[in-house]
Amino acid sequence: MDKSNFSVEDFVLDSEFREWILSPSNKRNLQWEEYISKNPQSIRDIETARSIVLNMPTQDFVLDSKKLDRLWESIDQKLDLGAQETEVKSLPIRPEATIKRFAQDRGKSRIKINFQVVKVAALLLLTFALGVMYYTLPEREGTPEIKWLTYSTKPGVKSAVTLSDGTVVKLNSSSSIRYVQNFVGETREVYLEGEAFFEVAHDATKPFVVHTKDITTRAMGTSFNINSAAGEKIIISLITGKVEVKSQDVTEFIDYLVPGEQIQTYASGKAWEKGAFDESVILAWLDQTIIFDRTPLPEALQMLEKWFGVSITLNDFKDHNLTLSGKYKGETLVNILEGLSYTARFRYEINGKDIQINFKQ
Repeated sequence: MDKSNFSVEDFVLDSEFREWILSPSNKRNLQWEEYISKNPQSIRDIETARSIVLNMPTQDFVLDSKKLDRLWESIDQKLDLGAQETEVKSLPIRPEATIKRFAQDRGKSRIKINFQVVKVAALLLLTFALGVMYYTLPEREGTPEIKWLTYSTKPGVKSAVTLSDGTVVKLNSSSSIRYVQNFVGETREVYLEGEAFFEVAHDATKPFVVHTKDITTRAMGTSFNINSAAGEKIIISLITGKVEVKSQDVTEFIDYLVPGEQIQTYASGKAWEKGAFDESVILAWLDQTIIFDRTPLPEALQMLEKWFGVSITLNDFKDHNLTLSGKYKGETLVNILEGLSYTARFRYEINGKDIQINFKQ
């Protein structure tokens, strides 16, 4: 593009000129020094354009009266026809040095200009440039969109997921977690349904919070198991570190756990019990092991439903005090039912994923 006849407006709108003024380099300075040598008549326009570019607003810029006065003082200084500058003898690396040197070389040959006319013209050009830059700059980025992610397991399937902060969550079957992508905000919050084991990545500035119904478990960097798969009962078991457990509905229900301690509670604060636990029992599911420890029969069968992804129906069941005990590692459903049938004295029928358990009359 031929720039020999560029006006102040043209310089301001020229991307190469703005790059030279705002991000000077030896290469750019040499290019514009050559241009000014060939077009000495443009030095006045270049001086004015430089002042405008340097004072160009960003999207957040508000040009108040004081800033406008300072801008005009800067332009007035550049337009002072009697100004004398020191000669630059070394290779200049800043555009203002090049401009000043060529302005000095013109010296007394400058044409006398009516200052008021120049001031009005500069004001018009400044107004125009500000308008152009305002409408051509990219729009301000708005508040980042909050995106919720859900990770879940099907009945009979267990899985693990690593969150964006490095936290590892191991989900038991028929369980799910929901959380905001990249944990936007001051906390890392996860909503759990079912059972999961958490190995929380340490971040002292951003606590990790697990919501299970109205119960919240808050940690920094620690590991714990939460089981809410059995109806409304919620069991929080701490393996390492320290956590705070509290009820959102019942303010007096708040406690802290150290390794080896467990809280058993219910949603809406129906009960709150703290005590020790057997880690091998709580974490057995991570080792593909089912443990019944004086477990009521309906609860045991509910565990089997979620573990194997089946539906179990009880027929003619009357002894509600019946409990089961046993440990099954890597066993099939048939083998487990076979063993339990001798203890609980029932017969079972398997039809695909539908299982009927019949008690003797």
